[in-house]
Parts: sequence; structure tokens; C-alpha cells
Amino acid sequence: MKITAVVLLAVSMTISAGLVEFGAHGGALFPSGSGGDVYSTSLIFGVNVLAHMPIYAIEGSIGYGILQAESDSLDFSASLIPVLAGIRTYTGPIFYGGGAGMYISSVTIDSVDTSNEDFGAYANLGMIFPTGSMDIEGSIKYHFVDFDTDKAWISVTVGTYF
Repeated sequence: MKITAVVLLAVSMTISAGLVEFGAHGGALFPSGSGGDVYSTSLIFGVNVLAHMPIYAIEGSIGYGILQAESDSLDFSASLIPVLAGIRTYTGPIFYGGGAGMYISSVTIDSVDTSNEDFGAYANLGMIFPTGSMDIEGSIKYHFVDFDTDKAWISVTVGTYF
């Protein structure tokens, strides 16, 4: 309870100070580990928020990945929704960090629906390119989704902050 109060206080102070940027991103999602046996490269897009602090920044994002099957012979429809919250630090325009995520997946194969919610973690590396009134960000994330079955994803995204 105390940690929640401290986090809410820090976020509210940051928002009231005007140090928050909102943005959008899009890119590719690559399966890794055992996920590569089922899925192929897929599209991902979403929105993100970045709250700047003196030495680090708090990042959050929600995305929507339209998953593609490795085999075309299936009547297949799938999606992955990563909800992420983490921290990053900067060395010039380059940043690195990581955090936690809730990965919500939904798969339909031959009219059979399944959905999962997996808790995981991610590591992040990227670069911000200032371009006048907005920033362009390139990012690579390694998502550790399911430690039991070695299911992981690599996302490569490009986005902007307003």
C-alpha cells in the first residue's frame, strides 16, 4: 500500500510539472524461443507515455500485435497485447532499461478460442532523435513472456512523442 501511494505521488508530481510526453509507435514483432515454431514475424503498433525525471524516465506503453502463423494451412487468428511499465536511463541520445509487463494473448484456431494473460519482463535499448517539435524514437525490446515454455518476443519499433 505504501509503495502504491509513493508511485501515485511521483506520477502526479511529474504530470503536474509538465514533464510527460505521449506518443505512438509501430514496428515488427519477432517470435523467439518456442514461439518461433508457431508464429512468424508480425506487426505491432501502440501508444506510449514517458515521464522524465532528472536521471531516469518512467515509461509505459500498450500495444497491439497482429500475430501471423508460421503455417498458412490453419484457419488462424491471433493477437498479443503487451501492457508495459518500466524505467529507463540515458547516455546521451541512447537509452536502456527494462520493466514488467502483462502480455494478453488471444488465439482462434478452427473456431476454438483460447486466451492467456502472462506476466513477464522486458529489456529495452534504443535511441531518441530530436526533430524540432517532436522526438523520433527507435527501440528494440526483448520480452520474456513465459519462463516455463521459453516463449519470448523481440520487438523493433519506431515512434514519435508529441
